[in-house]
Amino acid sequence: MSLDDHELAAILAEQAGIALTELREREGRHSDPWSLRDMGDQLAHDLLVEELAEHRPTDIVLSEEGVEDRRRLAASRTWIIDPLDGTHDYPFTDSIEWAVHVALVEGGRPTAGAVSVPGLDQVFSTRGTILSERNPRDQPLVISGRSNGFLGSRVAQALGGQLTACGSSGVKAMLVVTGAVDIYVHGSGLFEWDVCAPAAVAEAAGLVVTDIAGNEIRYNKSDPIVRGLVIARPEYAKQARQALDASL
Repeated sequence: MSLDDHELAAILAEQAGIALTELREREGRHSDPWSLRDMGDQLAHDLLVEELAEHRPTDIVLSEEGVEDRRRLAASRTWIIDPLDGTHDYPFTDSIEWAVHVALVEGGRPTAGAVSVPGLDQVFSTRGTILSERNPRDQPLVISGRSNGFLGSRVAQALGGQLTACGSSGVKAMLVVTGAVDIYVHGSGLFEWDVCAPAAVAEAAGLVVTDIAGNEIRYNKSDPIVRGLVIARPEYAKQARQALDASL
């Protein structure tokens, strides 16, 4: 049976997440965290690249763990993947803060994508992922990275909310989708593979997604850098933008 791009992204993200979980269970007791991170990066990269070569042999792949193929700049279809986002947290069995990102870009914009979060036992896709009701709480909750929370703290302060932190950009974005948090703010630069699949899924679910300056994000650029990331529930998007504009 032929898979469309949405289905393929979801299946590949799920397969890589399962393979990474099995690797950690099998090798975690015998390998140090640094070695396990390297093994996980390579395992997931190889799996995704091989499957894409089989199912989409004429497409180009840009992977965090791969050698860049500059043909991608003229390609009509480029898959942007992060085989293991949140590598630092991956070796620790009590951490959910790692994910697998798979996205397809056409004309500078994502047209399909998926994020697997094995720690939540969920695969989020550009087809079928629905924005959940926010968890009951009195104050908005803003999430940011552990080392770049300044702008997130400014947004939380402006909204009368609270700030929390998490390691994986994919996990942070999906926590907004699930309603566990309201706004994700990443104030510093990211690579396209950190952003593309989470942003694609978030947009498809109905969230507001921009770079830190409020611009639409373009992908498959010569320099694959994204100037920060904001993902907000619609009811908080305008307030978050105002707070960021006052801080930048």
